[in-house]
Amino acid sequence: MDNFKKNKLFYVGLSLVGVVFLAGIYFSVVSVLDQRKTTLALEKVKKETAALLAGHVFAHDDRAISLTDDNVKNAAKDLAELNEQLTALRISIASNPELIIRGKQSTNSNELNATLKQSVDEWKKLAVDHDVKILPNDQCDFGFRRYIRNPGTSPKREFQRVDQQRMIIDFLYRQLVESRPVGAPLLLLSVDREPVETFVLIPEGKPGAGTYGPENESSRNENDEFSPTRTFDRMGLVETLSFRLRFAGTTPTLRTFVNKVRNSGRAFAITSVEVRLPAPEITKAIGIIAAPGAPAAPAVISLPNFFGAEDTAASASKARTSGSTPKDVRTLVFKETPSEFIVQIDYLSIPEEKPAAPEGEAKK
Repeated sequence: MDNFKKNKLFYVGLSLVGVVFLAGIYFSVVSVLDQRKTTLALEKVKKETAALLAGHVFAHDDRAISLTDDNVKNAAKDLAELNEQLTALRISIASNPELIIRGKQSTNSNELNATLKQSVDEWKKLAVDHDVKILPNDQCDFGFRRYIRNPGTSPKREFQRVDQQRMIIDFLYRQLVESRPVGAPLLLLSVDREPVETFVLIPEGKPGAGTYGPENESSRNENDEFSPTRTFDRMGLVETLSFRLRFAGTTPTLRTFVNKVRNSGRAFAITSVEVRLPAPEITKAIGIIAAPGAPAAPAVISLPNFFGAEDTAASASKARTSGSTPKDVRTLVFKETPSEFIVQIDYLSIPEEKPAAPEGEAKK
C-alpha cells in the first residue's frame, strides 16, 4: 500500500495501458466478426449475380403424366382453345373472305400473257382519262416489263400468283388515281412488284437451302421488280406479296391513298413510306396544274414600307374617299409544291393447311 501511495502515477499509467489493451482486443474481435459477416454477404451477392447471368435452370423431371380421364379432358380443352385462337388469328389476318384477292387457278402461260397485255391497255387509258401523268418512256407495264417489252415471252411458273399480283396492282393503281384531288398534280413514276415466278427452291448443300431465291437465268435486274427490305412474311405462318409505288404529287394525295388502302377491308399492310424532294426532271415532268376557276396569283407582290406609316395613311385616305370599309383581300403567297413518295405495301395471306398424311402412307 505504501508502495502504491509512493508510486501513484506509475500504477495509474499502468492501469490505463491495461484498459487500452483490453479495448484494443475488443475492437479487434468486433472487426474480425464484421469482416466475416461482410465476406459472407459478398459471397452471397456473387452467387446471386452468377445465377442471374447464367439464367434460370429448371430441374429435370422424368415423371410421366398419368393418362387419367381428367388429364385427357384438360389436354383436349387446351388444344381446342389453342385451335380457336389460331383460327381467330387467321381470320384477323386474312380479312373478309369476300374481299380476298385471288388469282385465277385455271390460268396458263398464254392466257396470263394476254391478260397482262389487256391490263396494261386499261391502265394506260385510266391514266389518260384521269389526267395522270406518266414518264415519256413508260408504258404502264407495272411490274411486268419483262413480258410486255419482250414479245413472245410469258411467265413460266406460278401462274395463279402472278395473276394475283396483276389484280392487286390493278386495285392499288385505281386507289391511287382516285385519291388525287381535283386540280392536283400527279406523276406516276413506277409500280414495282416482287417477281415471285422467278423464284426457285434452293437445293441442299447451298446457302439458304430449303428457301426460295431468284433463278439465275431469269434475273434481269428489271427496274419495276424489287426485293422488299421490310416485310411481314413469316415462313409457314404468313405469306406476303410485296409492292412498291413511286409517284410525285401533293400530301393530300398521299394521305387519301394511305387511308383508302387501310380502310379497304383487305389484308394490306403498309410497311414503309418515304418522302423525298423531287429531282429537277421530275418537277419539270409533273408541272403545275391550276385548279379550275382558281385566280392566277400575281408574279410580283409589291410590299413598299411593309405596312409602315405611308401604307397606313394611304389606306385610311382611300377608305375615306370611297366612304366604305376596306375589304379583307387575301393573296396566296406560297403554293404547295409536289414531293416524291415511295410507298411499300404487303398483301397478307394465310398458307393453306395441308391435311396430314394417314399413318403408314408415304409422304408425297
